[in-house]
Amino acid sequence: MAAAGVGFAAVLMFTQNGFRNALLDSPVRLIEVVDCELVAISPARYMLPVDERFPRSLLRRVKADPAVTDVQALLIERTMARVRVEGSPSRPIRVISVPDASLYSPGSSDTSRPWLNMAGLNESRDALRQRDTALVDRKTRSEYGFQFDDSGNPADQRIELSNQSIELVGSFTLGTDFANEGSLLIAESSFANYFPRRGYGKPLETVDLGLIRLQDGASPEEAAERLTAMAAGQWQVLTRQQIRDREQTFWSEQTPVGMIFLIGTLMGFAVGIIICYQILFTNLQDAMSEYATLKAMGYPNRFFIGLVVRQSVYLSVLGFIPAVLIALLLFRMLESLTGLPMALTVARAGSVLILTTLMCLISGLLALRKLVRADPASLF
Repeated sequence: MAAAGVGFAAVLMFTQNGFRNALLDSPVRLIEVVDCELVAISPARYMLPVDERFPRSLLRRVKADPAVTDVQALLIERTMARVRVEGSPSRPIRVISVPDASLYSPGSSDTSRPWLNMAGLNESRDALRQRDTALVDRKTRSEYGFQFDDSGNPADQRIELSNQSIELVGSFTLGTDFANEGSLLIAESSFANYFPRRGYGKPLETVDLGLIRLQDGASPEEAAERLTAMAAGQWQVLTRQQIRDREQTFWSEQTPVGMIFLIGTLMGFAVGIIICYQILFTNLQDAMSEYATLKAMGYPNRFFIGLVVRQSVYLSVLGFIPAVLIALLLFRMLESLTGLPMALTVARAGSVLILTTLMCLISGLLALRKLVRADPASLF
């Protein structure tokens, strides 16, 4: 029963921590699937879902830099992109471009080193070359109405994107985040057809993310600083790690939901201390006469402290093991329902184990106060 109480508190912390990690992991998944060393963005793009762009001409200019081997533009449309599946209402969706070089140049370097490493994309490249075709994210929310067979391929449905017919020819895996509930992939050339008003009538000349590859041995940090200075104020060039850290810091520290999940984890910790305190205090009360006898025999306080500390550690481990198993099942269910990445890594599990152990230790030491301070005769 004592381990069950500790396990309940640990599951609370796992859940809140899992939601917070999903908040931090999901916005950067697009950065994790691009294959390049540097990413260029508009300086006004304070987070990735914001529609702030820079001119494509800047990407052409950086090709002259000796450290740069290749560049590619990634176009993302959210504001004007609405999809309607037959039988379902129209909903906003994120549309991401697949570079045409990857689709139409079989002999280019892009086929051996794709710009986008998404599960399912390579298998559908040939189909995506056809006009008015798209791939749909398998983890898109069910409210959109997309249907998939047992293999994860989209069913034959009538689909409209921005009031124009489009055919789903395959699927890929990316996932949702707190700003995007679904995604489509289309060829870059199709952006002009579906979003002609994008970029003030020049839909392909405004870029959301600029992907830059460097020579082997080139320093990404030095190259990023140099390329940013080339067009200061018009764009900002960052390493993938820098843009990942920047995005996660924004969601963690500058959004209300980030603080809510952090407070939720702390509340789980506080609830756990109360639960553990009640459990350990009851155990001490039940054995108080035995403890009094030992204290009367001359056992020092450090003996009782060590005893309670060991009991607290055992309790934390016994409660933590089932909590991990429950958290794994819960995370798998939540990821299936929401499309958010609910990853439980060794480091994250270790942090909850540390919190659980600390929670039990604090509770044990609080419960021990009466025994340490009392006179042995008063305990009988």
